[in-house]
Amino acid sequence: MAQIKRIMCVCIGNSDRSPVMAAVLEMFLKNAGYEVGCTSVGISESANRGGGASPFAVTAAKRIGIDLTGHGRTQIASHGLDYYGLIICASDEIAAKVIELGADPKKVYNAQIPNPWPVQFQEDYDVTFAQILAAMYRVVARYFSQ
Repeated sequence: MAQIKRIMCVCIGNSDRSPVMAAVLEMFLKNAGYEVGCTSVGISESANRGGGASPFAVTAAKRIGIDLTGHGRTQIASHGLDYYGLIICASDEIAAKVIELGADPKKVYNAQIPNPWPVQFQEDYDVTFAQILAAMYRVVARYFSQ
Protein backbone atom coordinates (compact mmCIF):
# COMPACT_ATOMS: atom_id res chain seq x y z
CA MET A 1 0.00 0.00 0.00
CA ALA A 2 1.14 3.56 -0.70
CA GLN A 3 2.73 5.60 2.05
CA ILE A 4 1.10 8.86 0.90
CA LYS A 5 -1.55 9.97 3.38
CA ARG A 6 -2.10 13.62 2.41
CA ILE A 7 -2.29 15.16 -1.05
CA MET A 8 -2.47 18.83 -2.03
CA CYS A 9 -3.97 19.82 -5.40
CA VAL A 10 -2.96 23.25 -6.69
CA CYS A 11 -4.28 25.55 -9.39
CA ILE A 12 -4.33 29.34 -9.71
CA GLY A 13 -7.47 30.54 -7.93
CA ASN A 14 -8.77 27.36 -6.24
CA SER A 15 -12.12 27.62 -8.00
CA ASP A 16 -11.98 25.47 -11.15
CA ARG A 17 -9.29 22.80 -11.39
CA SER A 18 -7.88 22.07 -7.92
CA PRO A 19 -11.19 21.58 -6.07
CA VAL A 20 -12.28 19.09 -8.72
CA MET A 21 -8.86 17.42 -8.81
CA ALA A 22 -8.94 16.90 -5.03
CA ALA A 23 -12.53 15.67 -4.94
CA VAL A 24 -12.12 13.26 -7.87
CA LEU A 25 -8.83 11.90 -6.53
CA GLU A 26 -10.29 11.40 -3.07
CA MET A 27 -13.26 9.56 -4.61
CA PHE A 28 -11.00 7.34 -6.73
CA LEU A 29 -8.77 6.51 -3.75
CA LYS A 30 -11.67 5.86 -1.38
CA ASN A 31 -13.24 3.50 -3.93
CA ALA A 32 -9.87 1.70 -4.16
CA GLY A 33 -9.71 1.30 -0.37
CA TYR A 34 -7.12 3.99 0.42
CA GLU A 35 -7.52 6.46 3.26
CA VAL A 36 -5.91 9.58 1.86
CA GLY A 37 -6.87 13.18 2.59
CA CYS A 38 -6.94 15.55 -0.38
CA THR A 39 -6.80 19.33 -0.05
CA SER A 40 -7.12 21.95 -2.77
CA VAL A 41 -5.48 25.38 -2.83
CA GLY A 42 -4.66 28.21 -5.22
CA ILE A 43 -1.33 29.98 -5.75
CA SER A 44 -2.74 33.45 -6.43
CA GLU A 45 -4.02 35.97 -3.94
CA SER A 46 -7.45 35.65 -5.54
CA ALA A 47 -7.80 32.36 -3.64
CA ASN A 48 -8.01 34.44 -0.43
CA ARG A 49 -10.94 36.54 -1.63
CA GLY A 50 -13.55 34.05 -0.57
CA GLY A 51 -16.07 32.29 -2.67
CA GLY A 52 -16.34 28.71 -3.69
CA ALA A 53 -15.92 26.47 -6.67
CA SER A 54 -17.04 27.87 -10.00
CA PRO A 55 -20.58 27.00 -11.10
CA PHE A 56 -19.10 25.07 -14.04
CA ALA A 57 -16.95 22.94 -11.71
CA VAL A 58 -19.91 22.35 -9.38
CA THR A 59 -22.12 21.20 -12.28
CA ALA A 60 -19.48 18.91 -13.80
CA ALA A 61 -18.63 17.29 -10.44
CA LYS A 62 -22.30 16.80 -9.57
CA ARG A 63 -22.70 14.58 -12.64
CA ILE A 64 -20.49 11.94 -11.00
CA GLY A 65 -21.88 12.37 -7.49
CA ILE A 66 -19.42 14.91 -6.08
CA ASP A 67 -20.85 17.88 -4.18
CA LEU A 68 -18.60 20.96 -4.35
CA THR A 69 -21.18 23.43 -3.08
CA GLY A 70 -19.43 23.64 0.30
CA HIS A 71 -15.97 24.29 -1.15
CA GLY A 72 -14.22 27.34 0.26
CA ARG A 73 -11.31 28.84 -1.65
CA THR A 74 -7.94 29.01 0.10
CA GLN A 75 -4.42 30.07 -0.82
CA ILE A 76 -1.34 27.85 -0.64
CA ALA A 77 0.37 30.26 1.78
CA SER A 78 -1.90 29.03 4.57
CA HIS A 79 -0.65 25.43 4.25
CA GLY A 80 2.61 23.76 5.25
CA LEU A 81 4.07 22.10 2.17
CA ASP A 82 6.02 19.51 4.18
CA TYR A 83 2.72 18.15 5.54
CA TYR A 84 1.83 16.65 2.15
CA GLY A 85 3.28 13.49 0.66
CA LEU A 86 2.26 14.52 -2.85
CA ILE A 87 1.52 17.92 -4.40
CA ILE A 88 -0.38 17.76 -7.68
CA CYS A 89 -0.11 20.92 -9.76
CA ALA A 90 -2.33 21.81 -12.68
CA SER A 91 0.49 23.18 -14.88
CA ASP A 92 4.23 23.75 -15.34
CA GLU A 93 3.87 27.33 -14.11
CA ILE A 94 2.13 26.23 -10.93
CA ALA A 95 4.60 23.41 -10.29
CA ALA A 96 7.51 25.87 -10.62
CA LYS A 97 5.84 28.26 -8.17
CA VAL A 98 5.18 25.48 -5.64
CA ILE A 99 8.83 24.40 -5.81
CA GLU A 100 9.89 28.05 -5.46
CA LEU A 101 7.77 28.21 -2.30
CA GLY A 102 9.82 25.36 -0.85
CA ALA A 103 8.14 22.11 -1.88
CA ASP A 104 10.37 19.10 -2.41
CA PRO A 105 10.51 18.66 -6.22
CA LYS A 106 10.29 14.88 -5.74
CA LYS A 107 6.81 15.34 -4.24
CA VAL A 108 5.51 17.59 -7.04
CA TYR A 109 3.50 16.07 -9.91
CA ASN A 110 2.36 18.13 -12.91
CA ALA A 111 -1.09 16.98 -14.02
CA GLN A 112 -0.91 19.20 -17.15
CA ILE A 113 -4.49 20.43 -17.10
CA PRO A 114 -4.99 23.64 -19.11
CA ASN A 115 -6.68 26.57 -17.40
CA PRO A 116 -10.35 26.69 -18.48
CA TRP A 117 -10.83 30.26 -17.30
CA PRO A 118 -12.53 32.31 -18.55
CA VAL A 119 -14.95 29.78 -19.92
CA GLN A 120 -18.12 30.91 -21.56
CA PHE A 121 -20.16 27.71 -21.50
CA GLN A 122 -20.52 24.55 -19.44
CA GLU A 123 -19.45 22.54 -22.48
CA ASP A 124 -16.09 24.34 -22.44
CA TYR A 125 -15.47 23.41 -18.82
CA ASP A 126 -16.58 19.82 -19.46
CA VAL A 127 -13.46 19.37 -21.64
CA THR A 128 -11.34 20.39 -18.64
CA PHE A 129 -13.34 18.06 -16.41
CA ALA A 130 -12.59 15.11 -18.70
CA GLN A 131 -8.89 16.05 -18.57
CA ILE A 132 -9.04 16.13 -14.76
CA LEU A 133 -10.64 12.67 -14.62
CA ALA A 134 -7.91 11.24 -16.85
CA ALA A 135 -5.12 12.98 -14.93
CA MET A 136 -6.35 11.79 -11.54
CA TYR A 137 -6.63 8.26 -12.89
CA ARG A 138 -2.96 8.54 -13.93
CA VAL A 139 -2.07 9.71 -10.41
CA VAL A 140 -3.76 6.68 -8.87
CA ALA A 141 -2.02 4.35 -11.33
CA ARG A 142 1.38 5.94 -10.73
CA TYR A 143 1.36 6.36 -6.96
CA PHE A 144 -1.13 3.82 -5.64
CA SER A 145 -1.04 0.79 -7.94
CA GLN A 146 0.95 -2.14 -6.69
